[in-house]
Amino acid sequence: MTEAGRCAARQIRGKRRHQEDDYGFLDACALGKDPHEHSLLLVADGMGGHVGGATASGLLREIFVESYPRASGPITDRLQGCLQAANTAMAEAIARDPDLDSMGSTLVAAVVSSQGLHWISVGDSPLWLFRGGALERLNADHSMTPVLADLVATGRMTEDEAARDPGRHSLRSAVMGREIHLVDVSPGPVPVEKGDRLLLASDGLMTLGDRQIAGILEETQDASLEHAAADMIQAVEAADRPHQDNVTLVLYAPAGGRESADRGLPRLRRWARRFGRPEGRMEGESQSP
Repeated sequence: MTEAGRCAARQIRGKRRHQEDDYGFLDACALGKDPHEHSLLLVADGMGGHVGGATASGLLREIFVESYPRASGPITDRLQGCLQAANTAMAEAIARDPDLDSMGSTLVAAVVSSQGLHWISVGDSPLWLFRGGALERLNADHSMTPVLADLVATGRMTEDEAARDPGRHSLRSAVMGREIHLVDVSPGPVPVEKGDRLLLASDGLMTLGDRQIAGILEETQDASLEHAAADMIQAVEAADRPHQDNVTLVLYAPAGGRESADRGLPRLRRWARRFGRPEGRMEGESQSP
């Protein structure tokens, strides 16, 4: 627990032999870099076997968190610069040790400041905003899941075919020390309000559906973030999936923002229309910086 109880993180290996996720937290205010709230949250989900996956996620976390305080300019530019630095460091690590050639990692990083919420993500690790009992994913999913969902919606594939597709969890983009095909960058700061919760996670948490995650956050609204994080991990363990992936989650309660009488999804959807997001989906993709 950090920053006066406003951030909590939990990890489990699930049914995997090794932990290949990593996470980071940086409080720029505590470092004297910003007198106001300014926090960086990060989750990285490694791939490429135990050594490669753990190396990739750890390197991404280390370089990203170290680079952010040294960066300058608009927050979006700083996030993209940190991603570039981490991707370059991964390429250099692979050049030194060719056995790491297949390693890579997803990334979801969020910054909460006096401006609001900014993020950058590559891969399928989700960023959710919980507000007024409603849970909304903010970042894009760079797996095949939304592609298959679109095929089902347009009648080119049945739901059963999509559910059985062997590539449904395949990634369309990852940080691997080479060109990054898809990067999701917030198009503008999302206002944060008192009572909001931000949840970053590796995709192993998606054993729980959105409704179950929202229910846990609703039930623990007045409890500590540690309590809420522990309840989510316990729910994953209770599901007892035979091939449960690693799970990492970072839960954050913004300090800033104002109390709003309009606490639900309508406010988020107005934000979506303002920045050109598809209403109700809150996701988008941009090319690598």
